[in-house]
Amino acid sequence: MTFTLSAIRPEKLPPVFAALYGAPQEAVAWMADELGAAWAAHGENGEILGAVGLRPSPAHGSELVGGALFGVHAQEVASALALQARQEGRQVYAFADGGMLSAPALEAAGYREVAAYRLLAGPTPHESAPLPDGMTLHCLGEVPAIATRLDALATYEDRIGHHAVTPQAAADGAGGFDPALSLIALDAHGHAAGICRAAPEEGYARIDAPGVRQDLRTTGLRAALLLGVCALARARGFEHVSVESWGDTAEELAADLLLGLGVEIENPIYAAG
Repeated sequence: MTFTLSAIRPEKLPPVFAALYGAPQEAVAWMADELGAAWAAHGENGEILGAVGLRPSPAHGSELVGGALFGVHAQEVASALALQARQEGRQVYAFADGGMLSAPALEAAGYREVAAYRLLAGPTPHESAPLPDGMTLHCLGEVPAIATRLDALATYEDRIGHHAVTPQAAADGAGGFDPALSLIALDAHGHAAGICRAAPEEGYARIDAPGVRQDLRTTGLRAALLLGVCALARARGFEHVSVESWGDTAEELAADLLLGLGVEIENPIYAAG
């Protein structure tokens, strides 16, 4: 199949992204607003076969978003777009979603698997874990200072798959997370040490993976945060939980599995550069 690649202004992408993600244009417009560069693949008759863009990441260059529209040659188109982004963006990563950007397409463009997005789920754990010395846990609603919340959320930023946090993300209710069902950890100086947020859903509590400051990741703070939120969920009557994670380590995954949670969704993350 013959197709050509060309740079495209990010603001032109919402119609293509709407088709790719099966969503209204207004629901994907924010993605185009965050892109630093973008490319489209055009067929022989000028039709768009796919498009990608680079979304800046705090510690991992850029995330490749978008991909190829469904078709016989989708993998070839996706691979060409991924290669173009790699050559232009140098340090790039992408989620292998099995469709728009498949693992074979990314591998053909020189990307390799480095991590994964996972959704774990299961009965709400009953275990508990001691806090490291000097640490205290507080319901997020008890710590209204946006600066402290942002510092806690920034503990995710070095993990692949995460992006720079904004003040909007620290507001009550952001992402559907309930401040009374979420915990923030403070150290002996009152500085943010970690965070774990949860949102009430129908029949279960949706938990974001704990974020822990780098200097505290060898302590038991992650377990204390996660199990502390599980205790809040149980008290609220939630017998089941789901836990999302981006770029967690093998040791963190093993610890979560030991709690009786099982992997329901896993999308590999591939990187190049």
